[in-house]
Amino acid sequence: MTSLDLGTVILLHKTSLLAGSGTLLLLWFRVDRPPAVAMIASAFATLAIGALLAGLGEHNLIPPTLWRDTSIALGVCAYTLLCLGTRRLDRRVGALCWAFLLTPLMLGVGLLTSVFADDVFRALIFHGTSAAGSLFAGLGLLTNRRSEPLPSRMPLAASFLTCAALYGGQMPLLALGLATPDTISIVFAATMMLNFAIAALVVSFVRERREELYRRSSLTDALTGTLNRQGFRVLVPSTIPAGGALALFDLDLFKQINDRYGHPAGDHVLITFARLLERFVGEGEIPARIGGEEFVLYIPPGRTEHALRLAEEIRLALSTQQIRWKGETIIVSTSVGLAISDGAGTASRTALFAQADKALYLAKELGRNRVATASDVAQAGASMDAPPVCTLAA
Repeated sequence: MTSLDLGTVILLHKTSLLAGSGTLLLLWFRVDRPPAVAMIASAFATLAIGALLAGLGEHNLIPPTLWRDTSIALGVCAYTLLCLGTRRLDRRVGALCWAFLLTPLMLGVGLLTSVFADDVFRALIFHGTSAAGSLFAGLGLLTNRRSEPLPSRMPLAASFLTCAALYGGQMPLLALGLATPDTISIVFAATMMLNFAIAALVVSFVRERREELYRRSSLTDALTGTLNRQGFRVLVPSTIPAGGALALFDLDLFKQINDRYGHPAGDHVLITFARLLERFVGEGEIPARIGGEEFVLYIPPGRTEHALRLAEEIRLALSTQQIRWKGETIIVSTSVGLAISDGAGTASRTALFAQADKALYLAKELGRNRVATASDVAQAGASMDAPPVCTLAA
C-alpha cells in the first residue's frame, strides 16, 4: 500500500480550508449575507491562516512567537466561530458568545509562557480543540433535526461528528508517542475531504431553507399568517372520510367595517379573527383564509359533536370580543356554515365545501351571527339558487 506524503497532504488540507472559505463567502455575497455563513467561512479561513503560519514556522521562515505561541489561540478562535456559526445556522444565538473570551486567554498563555513550546503538548491541545469544536457543532445541528428536518442537516452533522472522531482518535496516539507520519497523513486526508463536504453541505442547507421558506410563503396568507387557499388544498385531503367536517366563516357586514373605520382597521379585524381561530383549533384541525373576509376550518373525522360545538364557540367568542382600533371599539360577528361527511364512504372536499357553502348562505339569510348546518338546509327547504358566499375550486 502506497503511503501518503505528509507534506503534500498538509498542503492539500490548507487548500481545502481556503476553498471551503471561498465557497461560503460566495454564498454569503449572493444570499442576503447570512451571519452564520460568514462565521463558518471565517472559521475555515482562520484555520487556513494558522496552518500557513505553522508551515512557514516549521521551515524557520518566521519567528516562533508569530506562529508557535499563537497557533492554539487561532485554533480556539476558529472552532469558536465554527460552533457559534452552526448555532446561528439554526437561529440560536447569545448564550455561548462568552466562548470568544477563550481566544485572548489562550493567546496570553502562549505569549507569556512557554507551555506551547513542546510540539506534542501543542498538538494535543490543538487536536482536543478541534475534536471538541467539531463535536459541539455536530450535536448542535442534531438539536433541531425534528423541528426543521432539512435533507442536508443529518449529513452535515455527521461530517462534523466524523471530524470530532478523527481528531479525538488521534489524541491517544500523540500522547503515547505512537503517532506516525502515516497516521497523521490519514487524519489530515480524511478531514480534508470532510472540509469540502462541510462547505458543500452548508451551501445546500442554506438553499434548502430558502426553498422551504418560499414554499411556505406560497401556502400562507400574507396578512394573517394562516394558510391560504392553496395551502388549504395541499394540507386537507381531497376526499374527506366519514365524520370529517368543514366549517366556513364569513365575517358579517365586513364592507361596512372598511367603509366606517378604513381598510387598515379591516385588516386588523381579519388578523384578530385569525388569531382567535388559532386559539380554538386542536390537533389535526386546519384553519385557512380563503379570500377576503372568508375563512375555512377543517375538522378531522371522529369529532362530529365537537365540530358543531367548536363552530358555535368560535362564533360566540368573536361576537363578544371587543376589538380595539385607535381608541374605538369594533364589534364583529360571523356567520358559519358547517358540513359533515356522513355515511360509510368518503366525500370529496369540493362536494363537502359546497354543502358548507349552502349552509353559510342559509345562516346569512336567517339574520347572520349564527351557525347553520347542511342538515338545516335540507330541513328548511331553502332555495339555494342564489350565488354562493364562498368558492373553493378543487
